[in-house]
Amino acid sequence: MLKVFLKKHWQIILLNLIVLLCFILGYGRFGDVIFDSFREAYIPAQIIKGQVLYKNIFNIYAPFAYLFNALLFKIFGISLNVLYFAGLFTTLGIINLIFLISNKFLGKKYSFAITLFFITSSVLSANVFNCFFPYSYGMIYGLFFILGCLYAALNKQFILAYALYSFSICSKYEFILLLPLLIAVSWKNKSWKYIAALIMPAVITYLPLIIQKAGLNNLIISYQLILSMSATKTLYWFYSMTGLVFRPELIPIYLENFFKAAIPVAILYFINSYFILPFIFIYCYFISTPEILTFIFPLILILYAVRFKHLIVKEKLFIPACLLVSMKIFFALTLQSYGIYFVPFALIPVFILAPQKLKKSLLIVVIMCSISIAVKNITTLFAKNIKTETQEGIVYSMPYIGNSINSLVEYIQNNTREEDKVLVYPEGLSINVMCNRDSDNKFYSLIPLYIETFGEDIIIKRFEITKPDYIVISNYDTSSYYYSYFGVDYAGKIFNYILKNYEKQAQIGDKLKFVVFKLKSPHPSQKHA
Repeated sequence: MLKVFLKKHWQIILLNLIVLLCFILGYGRFGDVIFDSFREAYIPAQIIKGQVLYKNIFNIYAPFAYLFNALLFKIFGISLNVLYFAGLFTTLGIINLIFLISNKFLGKKYSFAITLFFITSSVLSANVFNCFFPYSYGMIYGLFFILGCLYAALNKQFILAYALYSFSICSKYEFILLLPLLIAVSWKNKSWKYIAALIMPAVITYLPLIIQKAGLNNLIISYQLILSMSATKTLYWFYSMTGLVFRPELIPIYLENFFKAAIPVAILYFINSYFILPFIFIYCYFISTPEILTFIFPLILILYAVRFKHLIVKEKLFIPACLLVSMKIFFALTLQSYGIYFVPFALIPVFILAPQKLKKSLLIVVIMCSISIAVKNITTLFAKNIKTETQEGIVYSMPYIGNSINSLVEYIQNNTREEDKVLVYPEGLSINVMCNRDSDNKFYSLIPLYIETFGEDIIIKRFEITKPDYIVISNYDTSSYYYSYFGVDYAGKIFNYILKNYEKQAQIGDKLKFVVFKLKSPHPSQKHA
């Protein structure tokens, strides 16, 4: 019986084992110790301490992930391990759903290749866009829910599909674009149960906020801030650099990468010989760059229009669903960025739309690119060889970052009290998490985007009221948001305020430098007053 089971399901079993191996190989090495990772640990920990999301804690993301992770912290204790394993179990759910959805349209070998590519490019990703310790747990929870929604819809389990879809929106607002299509597909079976299935998960998600008296005005302010940020030039720059905004100069990049990917597929189609496989693999290794799939969603749209008459009904509906879900990265699915989470919504439609005679060649190229990307990502992961360990957990980073982080962690643990507030700018919540020190829950990050959104005067006013005990400034490069260095290229007024009201205590690190400032003691006359 076991032998029959293994023979029948060996592909999905192998994929799950590969994910477990990825987790072991990359344990503690995912994410970024400075940029955009540790908010996911800090905010749930603050919720456990009694702070309220949106009311006391600034947050522009959907609430589900933070509340759910806070619940995990409540059950298992505050530890990075809790989040690492939350990422692992969610990832296992994601890859199984990718395989099952693919298998609804394609054979198991194609489903295996698509899922393998997602694992090597996304699960094994060494930066903040990964699946074990990502920039946003809302992204991976949302991805799990949206895949579950699509799978349920394909099985005509629309009540479950609506419920999972609701949870996906409560995890990541971007998935809202799928709602009209979901309603259209299920319209023949109109029922109040669908409305209930859509509403109840949202009620469950937002109920803790209501109980904690995070009023509607707090949520409205949060959404207004999202709108304000969307209009900033720093966010536009960031999106431009990551390909999320269409620019005409992207067209040559689309064409270049299309031909790079098409060449091995064409060679394998015309030359049916195993002897060329080593050469194809070498070629695939060199073309497996973060930009290799930039063209893919525009290509899917073109192929969909051309082959529409040849598609069956579920294919005609599924492909637009993939396009709607992926609208934010439609113009540039780049690996090692936000786009990695949308790989399944690209590859499944490509295999559906590809002519049958090209599918075998495409299959081989996808597998070879998967192996190439895995080698590159594993190399990067193991370059993170500096270990930072406290009672909160273990994290590894590159030497130029890790050595400075370790020195700063040691300094803060030895020279500050647990109740002291330590603010690390432009970003550095890893220090707060690893040292168990609070930051400012409104301005725990001062990257250029937040400076432009709030304005320096409001931030300075906050400092005058809260009087944080320590402020740490680093020379971390934030040029992905246009301006490079805090206090030099931006935030000049804030930096001058710090110099006036704080005393320099230490300079730590070599390439990555941290300058520690301590709040000046009140003047004797001020004390008397």
